[in-house]
Amino acid sequence: MLYDVIVVGSGISGLFAALYAKRAGSDVVVITKSNPFRSNSAVASGGINAVLRQGAQDSIFKHFEDTLNGADGLSNQKNINEMCTDAPNIIKELSSMGVKFDAEENGEIKQRPFGGTTAKRTCYIADKTGSAIVQNLLQQCKKEGVEILNNHQLLNITKFDDKLAGITLLRREDSHVTAFACKSLILAGGGFAGIYRGHSTNPQESSGDTIAVALRAGMRLSNLEFVQFHPTTLKNGSLISEAARGEGAYIVDETEARFTNELQTRDKLSRTILEHMQKGHKVYLDFRHLSPDLIETKLPSTQKMALNGAGIDIRTELLEITPSAHYTIGGIWTRADTSTDLDGVFACGECAATGVHGANRLGGNSLLEGAYFGKIAGTEAAARARRVDYLPIDFAQVNKEYRRINMILDEESHFNINAMRKNLGETLFKKVGVYRDEEALISALEYVHYLMKNQFGLHCVNKERHNNVELSAILEFRNALIVAEAMILSAIKREESRGVHFRSDFPDRADKVFGMSSYVKSFGGSFLKISFENDMFENFFYKIKSYFKKLKG
Repeated sequence: MLYDVIVVGSGISGLFAALYAKRAGSDVVVITKSNPFRSNSAVASGGINAVLRQGAQDSIFKHFEDTLNGADGLSNQKNINEMCTDAPNIIKELSSMGVKFDAEENGEIKQRPFGGTTAKRTCYIADKTGSAIVQNLLQQCKKEGVEILNNHQLLNITKFDDKLAGITLLRREDSHVTAFACKSLILAGGGFAGIYRGHSTNPQESSGDTIAVALRAGMRLSNLEFVQFHPTTLKNGSLISEAARGEGAYIVDETEARFTNELQTRDKLSRTILEHMQKGHKVYLDFRHLSPDLIETKLPSTQKMALNGAGIDIRTELLEITPSAHYTIGGIWTRADTSTDLDGVFACGECAATGVHGANRLGGNSLLEGAYFGKIAGTEAAARARRVDYLPIDFAQVNKEYRRINMILDEESHFNINAMRKNLGETLFKKVGVYRDEEALISALEYVHYLMKNQFGLHCVNKERHNNVELSAILEFRNALIVAEAMILSAIKREESRGVHFRSDFPDRADKVFGMSSYVKSFGGSFLKISFENDMFENFFYKIKSYFKKLKG
């Protein structure tokens, strides 16, 4: 199959990218390995940030300033400014597509407060914002002729003369390996918080596939040590949206005493809650003072989640909570135009490191980031597709993938994939969690290396080729181990505390040494190099190079 632009991922960033590439005249396909409503965008329930009414209460500068302060000294200020400036336009565009944000009788969109903000600027649809946006974007994509291909799992990027040629895919329906050629590739496959299995709000499919694929293809990763824990989740990892606190729910302990500011940034709140729990307390969300009407109209999903997941009626009972891995801030290194180290490959959304979150993301900014950079990625990918020709697919690479899949399917398994995934999640939560130190991180790294040695003993017990979920899980687990190793090495190297990365043995921020992004680069297939660099000059020369390319095109 030949496409001008292939988009991997069906969250808000991938769908926006697909729309903008299609509108620029490209033949576009969106690849998703399961169902679009399994994406993190679809379960992002709280809202999307934008300043809709500038004045004394709020301004775009305040949005910029709050995002910058939340980033804890590590961010791309230009990207933040442009994202915040474009936010009102994104809300208007979503509204024009049929997204019905909660509104006043006069038609003004309602906005709620979120943690770390100085004003009410989070637009919402009750507490199911993400799913409503994804649903409308999917309808718009189909309306405009974007092809959506479900049940296809990305395996690797194929190259010809070290340049982008296309991708290899697993067709999950029959375990067949196929290859698609493209002129531009957009990676929008989400983050990797699902590798904290048993302690994550993400589905286990969130294993960092696109990030691992990028690393294998020679692209740099950045800031993988910054993993955000959501402070309010059920014991099973089910997310209780920040909308709950935005609408006035309290955080209390077993004595029903409030002990923290519910609307401080997520990193600080997670640490406060965990510290309180380590002292022997239980922690709860208290909705009992809120009116039943408010709960039913603004927090219906939360009410349902509490009842189904914990058997609790939040109108009359306290809901026990705990922090869980929720969002990965780092990912594939990108420039402001979403381009990566490999010409023709762009990245956006949670799998990309755009610099707008720095060391700690504010709630409501992730959907905004996805939409903003998705638009850029689609536009840039389509522009490149107009300038270049297809390159041939090296079928030796495809055959290599075919043999790998057959080996996983055909040989006898020596280990249990579910046990290994669960053990990895437990280890990461305990040793690479809200609190870290060198001893715990090294112990976690040793365990990941142990799992890496044993991963090739993982084979399918079920040999059926039709929708073999075990095959997909093994492929995801191998990617998870690659990403876990890179994350832990980055966390070991960053000997300071900043944002969501809190080192008990280095509790202070060290701007002189670590006031810049971390980078991960693969050498020789298995050796990873971690460095801290300022990429200002690299970006400068890239802009000059891009300018002359556009003149020629």
